[in-house]
Amino acid sequence: MQDQLRERIIAFLSQNRVGILSATGSDGIWTTPVRYRNLGLRVECLVPRWADASYHLEQNPQVTLVIVVANKNHDLCWLHYQGLARVTVTSDWAELLPAKIPSALGNDLYQLVSLTPQRLDLIDEQRGWGIRDTLE
Repeated sequence: MQDQLRERIIAFLSQNRVGILSATGSDGIWTTPVRYRNLGLRVECLVPRWADASYHLEQNPQVTLVIVVANKNHDLCWLHYQGLARVTVTSDWAELLPAKIPSALGNDLYQLVSLTPQRLDLIDEQRGWGIRDTLE
């Protein structure tokens, strides 16, 4: 059962590319939209340097990433991804940049943040209201 759920979550992550990343700091909760890619259950997010969430990641590595999609019947399906964040130093992230941003400017405008999962909740209204599958 857990292996099937793991594969469903990996497929969900692979089929989407944008989510909302939340971080907490002494001033409260900070969110920002992010582009991401997944490597299995691990996720790498492109976080704008201007975002307050970027600053707060350094203070507290606990984060939440929410990815929401709707099908043609307007049923929602979303992943609530709780994990630990760390800034990643790598040069292999140009594919995540918006089309109009030259890769030479990428490091000045964004930082790459790697998320390690702690708890993943997949909620799918197509399967019924209140159906939630959890992977810890």
